[in-house]
Amino acid sequence: MSTRKLILLALACGLAILIAGSVQLLRIKNGESRTLGIGDSTELATATVRLTSGTVVGDKVVVEVHVSVARSASAALDRPLTGWSLLTGGQKKPVEAVGTSGGVVPSCGDVVVAPGEERDCAVAFPVLPSVKGTTYVTFGFAGSAATWLLGI
Repeated sequence: MSTRKLILLALACGLAILIAGSVQLLRIKNGESRTLGIGDSTELATATVRLTSGTVVGDKVVVEVHVSVARSASAALDRPLTGWSLLTGGQKKPVEAVGTSGGVVPSCGDVVVAPGEERDCAVAFPVLPSVKGTTYVTFGFAGSAATWLLGI
């Protein structure tokens, strides 16, 4: 290959990288790739979800959540325990929610949020003692997802 072709190929690769970086910056600016903190809320389809706390209780990570469903929603958010997962220490496989029992706040596995209603509920995950690092909670609903950073 001649030097001229190599230079043109390098310029084309540089241009492709520049375009990909610009697209990613626009995604971040538009909120498509955003990590929330405790107390932050987000809208997922017809539901608004706010993570109100996250603590370690015994052998579980317990996350308390406030969920509201818009009056215009066509259906209730039924048992929002499904869709939650915990990511810790950069592990690739999420830990599925197991629910809570005996707490002041009911388990999200037992809650139905009808259109126009709001509910507080809790989600629990088993603690993985061998995994250390940053902990994130994700919730997916109706094709949308949100991620919260836990300070635990």
